Amino acid sequence: MDRDQLVRDLVRLRRAHRRHPADEDLAAVRADLELAAGPTVGRAASARSLGVSQTALDRWIAEGDVPVVLTPRGRREVPLTALLDLLDAVEAHRAERRPLAAALRARRANEVARRPATTRGRGHRAAELHGLAYHRAVAAQLDDATVADVRVRLQGWRDAGRIHPRYADEWERLLTGPRSQLAAILRADDEHAAALRQSSPFAGVLGEHERRALLGVAGDAAA
Repeated sequence: MDRDQLVRDLVRLRRAHRRHPADEDLAAVRADLELAAGPTVGRAASARSLGVSQTALDRWIAEGDVPVVLTPRGRREVPLTALLDLLDAVEAHRAERRPLAAALRARRANEVARRPATTRGRGHRAAELHGLAYHRAVAAQLDDATVADVRVRLQGWRDAGRIHPRYADEWERLLTGPRSQLAAILRADDEHAAALRQSSPFAGVLGEHERRALLGVAGDAAA
């Protein structure tokens, strides 16, 4: 199976999993396919999947609308989860003339509306403040689809050995337990929650604009 087809299949599988978040078979197959696809997708392949030119995609990357990471080979690539999120968003705007542009405009507006007014926490390092602000913003929008996505990411991390088993077990317990307990941990400003956030599978849940805004607010509070 070629990479483009694998990405298309993953988009369909994610939608099915979100309709049936308790289906463990769907979760397992999805985790296996995401592991097979790899953590990132090249910019040319991402642009092809999104139906835009690489020049247009690079412009949105420069504006902060599309996140990229530096791979071990020194290439700037789009995280797989971010690409899948974009493809989902594009589908909702398929009837518009420029569906990706419309999806990104809607995402920016939604992120501004959800952005917390302020974050306070004197005495904390900027990184700790950012982690706390980020997870509190995530807690405000928890739903079945988000939890299902995060469980798949956590399983992928387990399979790849990217998370300590103790933290993986605790996150799995929280993700399968009462939603109120999970939200409480995400919002908690204590040593245990801060340590757990260091291995958080919720990375990537918020959009890039919102993440950058929270980083700036946390830095101001630390200063």
